[in-house]
Amino acid sequence: METVAVKTDPVTGLHSWTWHSPLPLECTSHSAHIRARNQQSVSQWSPLQTIPGWDIPEKSESNMFPQDKVVPVGSNMTFCCIVKEKEDFKEIMYGRQEMSATRLSRRTYAITATNQPVSGNTGTNVICCSQRLTLTGAVVFVGYPPGDEGLVCETRDLASAECSWKKGRDTGLRMRRSRTKYTLNGRDCLEANERKRWWCSSKAWEQSWTLVARNPLGTVHLMDSAQLTDRVHLLAPVNVTAVEVKAWSATLQWSWSVAAYKKLEMVCQLQLFAHELNSTRNYSGPGLSSVVLESLWPDVDYTVTLYCGSKHGFWKWGDKSAPYRIHTKMDRPDALDVWMWMDSSNTGCVFWKPLSVRKSHGALVGYEVSQSSAEEDGWTPVSLPPGNFSYPIILNNGSDITVAVAARNPAGLSQPSTVTTPAYRADSQLSMSELLSTNGSFVLSWQPNANASSGYAVEWVPTGCSGLCPVDWKKVPESDSSFTLNSDSLVAGVRYTVSVYALSTGAPTLLQRWQGYSQEMTPSQSVRELLPNQSGSDVLLSWKATAMENQRGFIRGYTIYLANAAHLELIANISDPEVQSYRVKGLSLSSYKFVVKAYTSAGEDAGATVAIKMEMDTADMLFVGILVPLGIMFCCLILISICCYKKREWVKKAFYPEIPGPKVPGDWSSPQGPLDVKPSPHSLVHIVESPEWDFTKEGLFPVPEEEEESENDNIEVDADSDEPALLRYYNQVVGDGSHGNQVSDSSGSSNTSVDSTQTEITYAGIQSPTSSQGACGGGGYRPQMQSVIGPAEPQIEFEADFQDDGLHAGYKPQCSWQLDSPEAENFSGSLGSPTSVTSSQFLIPESSEEKPQPSNTWFHNFLSGKS
Repeated sequence: METVAVKTDPVTGLHSWTWHSPLPLECTSHSAHIRARNQQSVSQWSPLQTIPGWDIPEKSESNMFPQDKVVPVGSNMTFCCIVKEKEDFKEIMYGRQEMSATRLSRRTYAITATNQPVSGNTGTNVICCSQRLTLTGAVVFVGYPPGDEGLVCETRDLASAECSWKKGRDTGLRMRRSRTKYTLNGRDCLEANERKRWWCSSKAWEQSWTLVARNPLGTVHLMDSAQLTDRVHLLAPVNVTAVEVKAWSATLQWSWSVAAYKKLEMVCQLQLFAHELNSTRNYSGPGLSSVVLESLWPDVDYTVTLYCGSKHGFWKWGDKSAPYRIHTKMDRPDALDVWMWMDSSNTGCVFWKPLSVRKSHGALVGYEVSQSSAEEDGWTPVSLPPGNFSYPIILNNGSDITVAVAARNPAGLSQPSTVTTPAYRADSQLSMSELLSTNGSFVLSWQPNANASSGYAVEWVPTGCSGLCPVDWKKVPESDSSFTLNSDSLVAGVRYTVSVYALSTGAPTLLQRWQGYSQEMTPSQSVRELLPNQSGSDVLLSWKATAMENQRGFIRGYTIYLANAAHLELIANISDPEVQSYRVKGLSLSSYKFVVKAYTSAGEDAGATVAIKMEMDTADMLFVGILVPLGIMFCCLILISICCYKKREWVKKAFYPEIPGPKVPGDWSSPQGPLDVKPSPHSLVHIVESPEWDFTKEGLFPVPEEEEESENDNIEVDADSDEPALLRYYNQVVGDGSHGNQVSDSSGSSNTSVDSTQTEITYAGIQSPTSSQGACGGGGYRPQMQSVIGPAEPQIEFEADFQDDGLHAGYKPQCSWQLDSPEAENFSGSLGSPTSVTSSQFLIPESSEEKPQPSNTWFHNFLSGKS
């Protein structure tokens, strides 16, 4: 239901009004009727008018509406599907999307697509399907109206016009009947095609143009106007040719395809491309068709590109010509940049920099080096191959040496470049200062020098370099006294020696010299020869600095660490790089590991490690080696003494028993008869009676050997035998005159005792050899005489004078004991001891006193518990 106001058509007198159904009229039948209203009065309804749809029985085929409709993007649209009689319905697909369908009649089903997106190149398909197959379908084209803009018209031949414009947003409508159509000033633009700039031409310049762009969704109008001379766009020059080519110039010609260009005032631009060269040059003139290219470089390939434009009312550059190639001829090379570098006081090298393509003027075939001095006449030339850029020189003390270097190519020899080397290097002793970098560059400045008539030279070379070093230099004008050495000429971590020389007609003069790093880095290697040396409880660490090429920065000092497990403990920081040793004090006896690192302004190196085991010093070891055993022994003695004191009774019985005094069987107080001693199997003792017997004294006398032999002639005596000689003893009292019968025994048999089966121990008091030495002149064996008065123990008295044997009687030892025995001295303490009859050794040494005294030592007292 809708109320509308409809006016009468003045011609026909009819009322007309158009109603648009949201549903295509073919989908189902539509009925309508109207009535008139005038204020409050309303007429009756007109008869109902019905427009039958395609779902009536007379039309039994399947169909979908609408067909091939073009709609703008974002619009809503209803589609209906009329299924065939007796055909079932399943779904309606919009593109690949299944839509929810609404049943309008017995055979009609409808869907509504809202906010439709732009369709593809062939539109969007809407398909109606049954359970078994596709029944019918339709295509809808969704796009945009035209969006073209920027109409511009220009002339190429000074007569016609070519108009172009920018295509706007893509309409999305590519079917022929929905594609955008263009008209220029009412004429169809049949040549318009799809590209970045669309265009349309006109045979005559009309000064104003209107372009209409139209498609089913909309229409766009574009306009432009201009004078002919203001819109000239020249075509590209043709037939470009170089008519004359020289080493430094070339003449270039070309032609135009439009005759009207010959009178046009134009400007042309040439672009030159070559290796290491690129330039653009401008030329102007009426109908320009040739130019001369100046300032070219010899033996260089150039590529030329040419384009022109109208000089008055310049609109744009015309089209570019095809590239054209020019190769210039050769010429002599430019002069070389020459420098000298002295590696010692009398040797050095002359260096020159290689020429670039633009300076060599042709492929170089070699170099010529000439040398002269005041002592020599003329020059001595030397030819070198093109790969050489240095020549060694040897100086002398006579005069300066001048070296000239020139480059040669097929066109000729360059102007020689000279450098003068001084006869001596006094300036080589100039002190060097440290040079700090600024952002990787060296900023140098020096005092101006009046002798620098030819300017200055800045030289830089790696410090410590030997042999053919990478020497570089730069010439500075006389007016400058500063120079910045950029980082692109330096290598980080390399020490450079930078020198400034004053240049004049003679030899260069060294003004100033520095050393520095463009960028300091941590040392690449650790300190060398790290050695520990123990001194008592201290350790002296010593090392050598890293080689200069491995320092990569100024060594500012050293850090010493003590390695403990997985971390390092800082011991010391040595800020003086000249100090290359450190003493670690007060270490105990243990194992230690030390790490020494050198550091620059960039940081520390990896560090050198050394380990040492602290041992006791030799003097201390000797002192401890003596005191410790003594202390241990003293403690042991104390412990033993305590133990022995507690067990003194047992120790006394076990180790120091009571020794009974010697006892002699029988009664020796009265005179007795001869003692019959049975001789041993190896000895024979004869008992004889002394003619002079003194009954007041008793003694033993040996029988002289002569008597023994006379009485026992039948017994053979072996003089060389070690067996003791046969002796015969008497137990008698010897008088004062008994010396006449005391005959010396030459066999030395006095060293033995007499073995007797009747007597276990025989006591013989023997005089000391020292006291009896004077009485042994010719006497034989003289036994001691037993005193009558003292029967208990024999008392022995000695006189100083033994000349009168009758005055003193007593025990007289054999003189042969002292004379014959080499060990007589050792027997002095044992004479008078009881002896075994089969042994020559005394069993008990004779006491120094006349009577044996009881042992009264400290050990005896200790064991006895006496104080």
